[in-house]
Amino acid sequence: MRRNRLHGLRISIVAGGQELAASKIIDSGQGNLSARIDEHSFVVTPTGMDKGKLDLDDLVEVEINSHRVPDGASTEVGLHRAIYAQFPSIHAVVHAHPEKVLALAEEGLAPDPSRLPDGGTVLDRVSWIDDFPPGSRSLAQEVANGIARAPSLVIAAHGAVTVGATVDQAVLRMIRLERLALMTRGR
Repeated sequence: MRRNRLHGLRISIVAGGQELAASKIIDSGQGNLSARIDEHSFVVTPTGMDKGKLDLDDLVEVEINSHRVPDGASTEVGLHRAIYAQFPSIHAVVHAHPEKVLALAEEGLAPDPSRLPDGGTVLDRVSWIDDFPPGSRSLAQEVANGIARAPSLVIAAHGAVTVGATVDQAVLRMIRLERLALMTRGR
């Protein structure tokens, strides 16, 4: 059962990485995706690899209640870990650096969900946090706190995080967040 679930999650993450790359939400080695396997672990993309060209075996399994970062795991594994530890109902996390979201964040703004006619069905709220050092525990904890307020989050000068019940939902939220950033400023 666990093996089948893990295999399915790996397929979803690889497909999600391809979709984000095709949508130009992530560039080569940027961003990371993960999916919860069970209450004890999740699988995450590796650091520095092109998320649009991943193989199933590239993904790294991580324990939720550990501080150990497995070899090859994303440098932002703590961010994913903090979300999964705090929210058992969240099963997927996407962290990216979408161009339009970052441009809007430079102005001190977050995307406005009221701009999407169907925003409430996928992206009803967007949270905001200040920037913290990449890979730091303070960033991980602040992201988890921000996710408590909304399923989509902008990190000032650092990017965005979306979560979902599935990888597809988290990926769709990231794509919508970028579209919403464009609509918010009309660029």
